Amino acid sequence: MIRFRLAAVVAVTASLALGVAACGGDDSAASEDGATITYGIYEPGADSGYLLMGQEKNFFAKHGVTVKVVQLKSAAQAFPALLAKQVDVIQGNPSEALLASQKGAKLKFVGSTMPGQNYAIYGKSDLASMSALSGATLAISTPTGLPAVVAKAMMLQSSVDPSSVKLVNSGGSSDRYKAVVSGQVQAASAPLDYTAQAAKDGVNLLARAKDVVPDFPRYALITRDDVLQAKGDAVTGLIAGLVEGIRYADGHPDEAKALAAKTLKVAANDPMISETYKEFHDGGYLAMNGEIPVKQIKYLADLQVKLGIATTAIPVDPLVDDSYRQKAVGQLGEVPSNYYGDSR
Repeated sequence: MIRFRLAAVVAVTASLALGVAACGGDDSAASEDGATITYGIYEPGADSGYLLMGQEKNFFAKHGVTVKVVQLKSAAQAFPALLAKQVDVIQGNPSEALLASQKGAKLKFVGSTMPGQNYAIYGKSDLASMSALSGATLAISTPTGLPAVVAKAMMLQSSVDPSSVKLVNSGGSSDRYKAVVSGQVQAASAPLDYTAQAAKDGVNLLARAKDVVPDFPRYALITRDDVLQAKGDAVTGLIAGLVEGIRYADGHPDEAKALAAKTLKVAANDPMISETYKEFHDGGYLAMNGEIPVKQIKYLADLQVKLGIATTAIPVDPLVDDSYRQKAVGQLGEVPSNYYGDSR
């Protein structure tokens, strides 16, 4: 049975410095039952029909693992929780993992769920394009988190100096979008979940990350070396259950939409649900075989240097362990990839 443990890391905050968290904490997470994985995810969005289907159908049990799911607000909670051994595996953007590894954290990329980048820049009605962002205030989460880094990458590609845009921490995805609607900020970096609502709210979709920076990845499955040593089979089971859930959702659109609607507590026919599902289904965002977006992670490592986040590009290959994903896909059978990044 899958158990949702929502409060397990509430006390873990961004005040945990990466270097300290990487070395601190006890070994409790690694010494638990090897068939149990504590899995950290960000707050579910309109993509939850894909990302939560493994839990919904309890596919994990088929692969011999119990999954305890912890919902986290953002990278500001997720990476400290991982490094402090409060969770075993997280679904997160590789950018923060690269920075943590540079500070000594023993992390590995072991798979992915949705490597296609679903972010966009939303702007008030008086902002017509990315070029209009200069001088604007833009909502992000943490300075090195996905919303900030993808926004800066999109600015660079659009010939906008990132230093000319004021970045402000405005909370989670929905909070950032609502900050644009309410006029607290002029623009926001947030998922494509809000495209259906934007026109009604007088908000412009300035650009999609997929179109502007197609090499920028979204999610990877990230864990610690000690977890792989103590719970390797359970990590394989987690990956297998997640991949099976994604495949099931892609082949059963009505069930996937219903799960997303239930998760977000909206009507099943809400345009946000149907349009987001169509975007992911048709747009090549999914890791149908749990593929690790290695080329795209290397792009991020180089981007961090360009943005001044890192002084040197962090070597990516030593951080990749594809063996657990390969075992998982061996159980399921491989299917054709539809990730748009594989064709580049």
